[in-house]
Amino acid sequence: MKREIFKNLFLFFIFIFAIYSGIFFGSEIYSFKKILNLSEIDKAIIYKIRIPRVTCAFIVGAGLSISGVVLQSVLKNPLAESYTLGISGGASLGIVIGILTGNIYLIPLFAFIGSIFSLFLILSISIIKKLSTSSIILAGISLNFIFSSLVLFLISVSNYEKFYSTVLFLFGDLSSFSTKILIYSGIIIFICFIFLYFSGKVYDIISIDEEKAKTLGVNVNFEKNLTYFISCLISSLCVSLSGIIGFVGLIIPHIVRSIFGSIHKKVIPFSFIIGGSFLILCDTISRVIIRPVEIPVGVITGFFGGIFFLVLLFKTEKIW
Repeated sequence: MKREIFKNLFLFFIFIFAIYSGIFFGSEIYSFKKILNLSEIDKAIIYKIRIPRVTCAFIVGAGLSISGVVLQSVLKNPLAESYTLGISGGASLGIVIGILTGNIYLIPLFAFIGSIFSLFLILSISIIKKLSTSSIILAGISLNFIFSSLVLFLISVSNYEKFYSTVLFLFGDLSSFSTKILIYSGIIIFICFIFLYFSGKVYDIISIDEEKAKTLGVNVNFEKNLTYFISCLISSLCVSLSGIIGFVGLIIPHIVRSIFGSIHKKVIPFSFIIGGSFLILCDTISRVIIRPVEIPVGVITGFFGGIFFLVLLFKTEKIW
């Protein structure tokens, strides 16, 4: 009992620390003394720039994390997430096509179509070639690189001035999101989170034994397809806000499982909170590490995620 209380307090501390650091640390660091005597300019920076950015980071981190949880469950592969399956890459290609056609506010729709297309392509190849889940991951990573190359090609031949911002987008960037997209993306991602939370028992059964799940009345194919659909929806909204941020959906579910166990009623909500807090902290690091220059947050998550990915490749059986 005391151990559970300690874990919950630790989780609460991480969340509060992430929010505090995200708001008061950056190119301008606010000391506690300065927080008590903020000027009008400082208030504008905090309320109009930093708080919306922290909110965006939390939504994206939380969304990618819960998407990673359910994808790992239905595919039974600890390396599965929207980035390694090529879903994020497909969403980014859809976004660029949407931008080039001038439909700015329909960007999430284009991203969703791109992510669905990418996932359909991966699953079709896996069925035709009868690929293992490990091979599916490798195919997804390859597809991600192909889509990223296509994005750079489309931008470079259409408008050279957008080339730099597109590169930042491909690395993951939280500096130029749309407030309107943030609002309805946050609402949709939260609704998806609630649905996935109440589906926790289904994922517990499927992740253990699909045949047993069928005998218990679970429509496994339907649940898998629904999970793919929800994951694509979440990923497309996240990519619309921040570009491609890899490995968040890979790292966080494993950290949560190692601390709180593998029951999805716990893994999904704790991944939601820790994932959001993790991306806030990564974004804070990206703004502080070489002040006043800001680097894309995807560089930070990619660094930690790349190391974690290599560890998982060698210790998969011990972690899953």
